Amino acid sequence: MQSSFIARTATAALFAVTLVPAAFAQTATRADYGVNPYAGAVKAPVCTQLELAAGITGDECGQKSLSEVAFIKSKKDNTN
Repeated sequence: MQSSFIARTATAALFAVTLVPAAFAQTATRADYGVNPYAGAVKAPVCTQLELAAGITGDECGQKSLSEVAFIKSKKDNTN
């Protein structure tokens, strides 16, 4: 009876050791939540159709929220 307890304990410990790297990798990716992974890329910003229709170009693309872009587009549509 005691040998089966030791075997189960050892099996559970080995299983836990195999899960530890995955747990640490998951917390490491969450730690960099505020970092923009594309900041170092030398590439033109990608504009959505709504941003292009609102007249937003260049560095402003991807910087405004959806509601801000929709407001800018509605102002542009109402002035024409």
